Amino acid sequence: MKKVLLGFLLFSSLVRADSVNDIKIVTENYPPYNMEVNGKLRGISVEVLDAMLKQMKAKTTIDDVKLRPWATGYKLATKKKNYMLFSTTRTKLREPLFKWVGPIIATKISIIAPKNKHYHIKSIEDLKKYKIGAVINDIGEQLLKEAGIPKNNISSISGKNPVVVNFTKMGRGRIDMFAYEENVAMYGAKSFQIDISEFEPVFTLKKGQLYYAFNKHVDDKVIQKFQQALDTIKKNGVYDKIVKKYQ
Repeated sequence: MKKVLLGFLLFSSLVRADSVNDIKIVTENYPPYNMEVNGKLRGISVEVLDAMLKQMKAKTTIDDVKLRPWATGYKLATKKKNYMLFSTTRTKLREPLFKWVGPIIATKISIIAPKNKHYHIKSIEDLKKYKIGAVINDIGEQLLKEAGIPKNNISSISGKNPVVVNFTKMGRGRIDMFAYEENVAMYGAKSFQIDISEFEPVFTLKKGQLYYAFNKHVDDKVIQKFQQALDTIKKNGVYDKIVKKYQ
């Protein structure tokens, strides 16, 4: 009987449901939503997540969140059980790849270009003759591919500061445009002393919402706990206070 009980307990421990504290969280530099400031993670999505973790009385804290390049974080969240990635734009293409908690906040993916080029983009077709910068596995890159932009016209990179690299490449004429979240692109460029008055959005690829994206094998009960925590801080005013700090 003892052996049976021991075997049952061992089996139970192996198949036990995920808990909030089992979730490994990764993010990228995506200001003003998630960013590193003086060695600490800050931003709207970071502070909202911090409030959610506290609401759930989780042992996991913001200090446990790992900062990674987007392509690395995206791969972890799609391939590794119990991983969560943020901030992630929810799209039709990505829908079946993750389980979602949100929305965090509205987002707009734009084509950004130097003002002195005077580009007039009225449709996706107009974009097909230009060299466009993007970030590997980012929503901007995915939208360009979905729209049928030729592969040779998409110049995708990864790394720690892809926004700065793409603005620099535009300034040097190595690419014509950059596909990225509009607020993030301008915020990131400005923080590196790039004169953003010399650039402008010339086309909107997509308006959407940012979410916390969980590996699809995460237990639904864990997803519900995170969603309930987010819903609670939206109702009690904590969420609004966080957003106002960055507006």
